Amino acid sequence: MAAVGTVGLLFFAALLWFWQERIRPVVVAVGVGEPEVNGAVIDPSDRNAGDLYLEEHPRSRIRVVDHFNPADPTRGPSSIATLKNRGIALFVNTQASSHAVPSLPQFADGRALAINVSAVSNALSGHNDFFLRIVPDLRSEQRAIAREIGRLPGKRLLVLQDTDNRAYSNPAFRTFAAAMRSEHWRIERRELPIASFNVSRDRHLVEGDFDALYILGGRFVPIIGILCQLFHTSHPNAPIVLTPWARSPQVSGSAGPAAPHILVVSPYPSRRQDPRVDGFLHRFEQRFGYTPYAMALGTYQALELLDQALARGATSPAAIRRHLLAQPEHSTSFGPIRFDAYGDVQANYFVFSLSDDAPLAAR
Repeated sequence: MAAVGTVGLLFFAALLWFWQERIRPVVVAVGVGEPEVNGAVIDPSDRNAGDLYLEEHPRSRIRVVDHFNPADPTRGPSSIATLKNRGIALFVNTQASSHAVPSLPQFADGRALAINVSAVSNALSGHNDFFLRIVPDLRSEQRAIAREIGRLPGKRLLVLQDTDNRAYSNPAFRTFAAAMRSEHWRIERRELPIASFNVSRDRHLVEGDFDALYILGGRFVPIIGILCQLFHTSHPNAPIVLTPWARSPQVSGSAGPAAPHILVVSPYPSRRQDPRVDGFLHRFEQRFGYTPYAMALGTYQALELLDQALARGATSPAAIRRHLLAQPEHSTSFGPIRFDAYGDVQANYFVFSLSDDAPLAAR
């Protein structure tokens, strides 16, 4: 009888441990930018996306803390290591390519897992590690942009390449130029650090006889809108194409009369194209009083994916990775996510006017 009692106590203890593990809060670090970075307006979109997610999912085990992304790319790895040393093992990573590439070794040993929503460098692709992404790499992105520009009328294309994030813009331009070889465009590339663009000093960079402009920028700095305005002044009928990373209300607000001529190519549809996107942005605006940049959609999805894994009993980085890579498809609020064996994804791209992202009341 004593043996039976001991077995029962052990079974009860194991059951209690299992139940406690299933309800124990899990800390997730969500990337946020510094308040002021080289003239950029960095808002708390990603952290607020996390706050909104938890408000809308009150039974979630996730507890969000901030992961501050330093302006200096060389400090990216140490900012992650600091949180790992505090015992934080799960990250919704919002690092750009310039920061994510040197940080990749932080996710090689299985002590931490990241779902990145913003780094598309192909140097991050095809690694058997714990760094997953829900945005396609730049090869898919730039080929989609090349296809769209190839459909436009004209022959002379100005490409303004941002030099502030060369880990993204250099391979992106190479991929774009290769994809455009069969098209009818003649490309002139001009390089500039977009965040420090000075209108009086650098105005000549948008001048010349061109039929279209492509701003190859990896950041959402508002000065991109000013560049669009300057180009539009002397090229009033020419289309302007932006990367997904310039999709933000700050860029739209500074574009002025150029906005209707600006096309965005993005893995997320505009709020006019998809009521799910519009609904999320409307709820966000009602809750926080501003419109987030597009990365907030990915942050919300990443938290959904982590929550789904936790609900199925996966708690360690290894178990969560197995869950995410084993399932052929994961449902999220903005459509399915399909990881390959390395935690990379492919996606369809949507093309729309920057004006289509404005709140319905503002249209």
